[in-house]
Amino acid sequence: MAITVKDIRDKQFAQEVRGYNVDEVDDFLDALALQMEQLVRENISLKNALKEAEEKAEAALEPSDVANVPAVQENLPAFNEPSYFKNLETTLRETLISAQRIADETIDDARKKARKIVADAEEQAQTLEEQSTLKMAEAKADYDALKNASEEYRRNFSILVEGQAKLLKESPLFN
Repeated sequence: MAITVKDIRDKQFAQEVRGYNVDEVDDFLDALALQMEQLVRENISLKNALKEAEEKAEAALEPSDVANVPAVQENLPAFNEPSYFKNLETTLRETLISAQRIADETIDDARKKARKIVADAEEQAQTLEEQSTLKMAEAKADYDALKNASEEYRRNFSILVEGQAKLLKESPLFN
């Protein structure tokens, strides 16, 4: 059965998880159908022109000459439409297989890049975590030092206040 332009336009492919991009396949098939339409129109036009040329040639020849001239159509190679479409189908199949292979390779490359990005991000996160742990330890040490200094200041100030209170109690001015 020969594939027609309508068959190409109406062809639907099953979708799978890792299948073809539907828009790209549709665009390709539309372009293919358009090219086939142009070829069919050109073929019809050429056949009509050939027929007109044969008719003009027959009209120009004497009736006795027509019998001695082989038909032009017999000298042309036959257009084997099923063979043409079989070759076209094979080419399309090879193109789709190649596109699928390229898509698979692209997906594999993308996965490799994604794994590298994740590994780099994890390494960066680990570095940031280590740096924040160090900063936190430094901040805790600073806090402890300030706390100890504050406690010592309070003790010293308390001793000073107690000493001043004792002096005031012992002072003859306040007795």
